[in-house]
Amino acid sequence: MIKVFILSSGLGYIQRGYESFSQELFDALSQNCSLDVTLFKGNGKPSSKEIVVWNIPYYGKLAQKISEFFKKPERRDPYFTQQVTFFLSFLPHLYLKKPDIIFFTEPSLGTLLWHWRSITKQSYQFLFCNGGPCSPNIFYRWDRVLQVAPTHFQSALDIGVAAEKQTLIPHAIHIPSEPIILSDRERELLRHKLGLPEKRPLILSVAAINKSRKRMDYVISEIAHLPEPRPYLLLLGHQGEEAREIIQLGNSLLGVENFQIRTVDKNEVADYYKVADAFVLASLYEGFGLVFLEAMSHGLPCLAHDYEVPRYILGKEGYFANFELAGSLANLIPQALAESHDISKRRHRHHTVYERFSWDKLRPEYVKLIQQCVNS
Repeated sequence: MIKVFILSSGLGYIQRGYESFSQELFDALSQNCSLDVTLFKGNGKPSSKEIVVWNIPYYGKLAQKISEFFKKPERRDPYFTQQVTFFLSFLPHLYLKKPDIIFFTEPSLGTLLWHWRSITKQSYQFLFCNGGPCSPNIFYRWDRVLQVAPTHFQSALDIGVAAEKQTLIPHAIHIPSEPIILSDRERELLRHKLGLPEKRPLILSVAAINKSRKRMDYVISEIAHLPEPRPYLLLLGHQGEEAREIIQLGNSLLGVENFQIRTVDKNEVADYYKVADAFVLASLYEGFGLVFLEAMSHGLPCLAHDYEVPRYILGKEGYFANFELAGSLANLIPQALAESHDISKRRHRHHTVYERFSWDKLRPEYVKLIQQCVNS
């Protein structure tokens, strides 16, 4: 039996992105009887196979103070302090339980592990998931790199990383084999329960509430460009330092009756996809974009900035424009809303992501990758 460790220092603090993928990977691989899988996480409920590793949380004052002592700018981020303390607490598990494979998504944590293996001369294999993505210049540190999109694979090839060192398998999510599509009445009732307008078109964006990367300010401005009556805009995500400014902009341009920001538990997000009419992610660059898979699995039309990653994920089903230009998103929205409730189109969107990105379809590829790492 192959012993696999999955590491995620942020899991338990953050429930999206790297972290949610690590949890789902653990759940998926644990179903295979040839693998002995243990998940090491930064916070949450422990079990025999889900171990909480002590660390100093990145958002606390102590992590911020410790980070000030690091000389290199990239290490002055409190998140690096969290990863260092997680790494140090993880070492006894590494010594006692002796894994065959260590799977991780955080490059700083992987670098610490690489230095430790160099010192101790141990024989476990490193499998890094490049979902960020990070620079291919550091791939030499790890035995195998999991690339989640063709553009990242090619970028590594371009600087000389061997194809044999890389494996292209996209991210996967749990997707039911049949779509859950509500009737008009069911949608109205669920919207009423959620405290949302029952009979207005609803545009949904699920991402961190900021303007520096997720560009929520752009979404608000583009909705404001539409003629009245405008769609209702709901932004769903973690509210960081920039959230207050986003809220003020939304209230100013759209009004409190036309716009809302919420932060909800991961398990509640599906209800919002069910009642939305279209989904938008305005960021100009993503390593992958798991939210596209979530939205498409509910049959929603997805609007995205036009570049390689969403083209790969959404294919012919996507609605693309240059979101660096004012008016581009606003011009796309009427087309997406017009096609939102075509049941055949919604079923087709679900089918395309189920066949390409569901755990039902991709689990065997991930198991095969683990086996290849051990054999190499």
